[in-house]
Amino acid sequence: MIHYLKIENFGPVQGEVEMNFEIGEGMEENAYEVKMPDGRKLLKLAYIYGANASGKTTILMAFEFLRKLWLQPIQDKAGELDFDPFLFCDKPYSNPSHLELAFYVDSIRYVYEVNFTKESILDEKVLMYQTAKPTELFSRSTEAHKRLAKIEFGSKIKVPAREKDLLESNTLHNNTVLGAFAKTNVDIPELEKLNKWGNRFLLGIVTAANDVTEITAAQIDQHPTMNAWINSFLNKADSQITEVQVPDASRQLMIPWENGDIDLTFRLVSQSSYSRTTNIKGKKGQFFSGAAAKRSIDFIHQVEKNKKYALSILRESSGTKRYFGLGGPLYALIHDSHLLCIDELETSLHPDLMKHFLQTFLLNSTQSQLLITTHNIALMEDQDFIRRDALWFSEKGNNGSVSLYSAADFDSTALRKDASLINAYRSGRLGAKPNLGSPYLLER
Repeated sequence: MIHYLKIENFGPVQGEVEMNFEIGEGMEENAYEVKMPDGRKLLKLAYIYGANASGKTTILMAFEFLRKLWLQPIQDKAGELDFDPFLFCDKPYSNPSHLELAFYVDSIRYVYEVNFTKESILDEKVLMYQTAKPTELFSRSTEAHKRLAKIEFGSKIKVPAREKDLLESNTLHNNTVLGAFAKTNVDIPELEKLNKWGNRFLLGIVTAANDVTEITAAQIDQHPTMNAWINSFLNKADSQITEVQVPDASRQLMIPWENGDIDLTFRLVSQSSYSRTTNIKGKKGQFFSGAAAKRSIDFIHQVEKNKKYALSILRESSGTKRYFGLGGPLYALIHDSHLLCIDELETSLHPDLMKHFLQTFLLNSTQSQLLITTHNIALMEDQDFIRRDALWFSEKGNNGSVSLYSAADFDSTALRKDASLINAYRSGRLGAKPNLGSPYLLER
């Protein structure tokens, strides 16, 4: 699970901001919490509110950027990292950017730090906390002029010289060590553990523009028993829907290996696409496909007691299609351990349906985390549902830089314990609201 992510000089973020999943002091224990082996308690769900262009999505994109650094490395030295630094300053591309991620893998807490520019990874390191005292897993530096990386493993990490040299030769100046490991045939168990965790845990980001229908349909292909779960789930969006019929797509999505035991994992990615990683008899393969459904999916409607009619997904409302698409990611979050980021979850969804989606996640997941951005302030009305330490706000300052803070950061003089969150937000006491001014366009 994720403890925190620190972000600096990334998009509209200039000074360091921190998205932290650790629970706040004095909070009552409930379904939001997961206790780590070292006693730290983390949140399963966090919300980010803010005006348009306030930097909400940037926080989610920082997680996605880090995922790509680890799992989808640049293939040649000429490639540039896919981000922009803070641009409202002199010589923005000469200033380094920084990310720091703290996370748990197999009961051990890790802290990963990386400094980078558009052209290169400047340096990076991983610390692991097997005890209260950290142990260095590795550190890396880049010789800027020669564009060569140098890797040093910690004294307690035993890596044969051949393996180290091979990994170092594949660590391009614009790749991370974990990214290079993902494409290098070396045996380093400590890095293999982090690679497997990243592939499994980091699902990616779903934006308002993404059609994730095919992700859910493809999951049903591999897990036929999931269909009954989806039927019940979708009935919440439309009480007349009793069943979803998803025909097999094996002819459209060909797996280029022999038959065998298949361990299939779906990886959500941006730009309306998904990655499917297949492990068969020790081999791995990966392909991408457009996420919009490419098959005839039918929704069975019962409009009278004994009358049922099939309706193509193409004729369903955008809300029903959206909810079906989100069903697959939600099923994965409940039945395994993942982090998923969703931008503007409320898109095409009724506020009550959105809340039901979040409640289903909270009450049925055990080791997953969900980070969403939203404009749905109706969630703040129910203070028994939304926690202050899970409620975050993104606000842009006069210099164009983003700040990030939680409702738990306000002391009792600014926000009493029994104060209404929605009233405090509406009145502007929590910030992160658009400054609209008068609706008149011309003076009278």
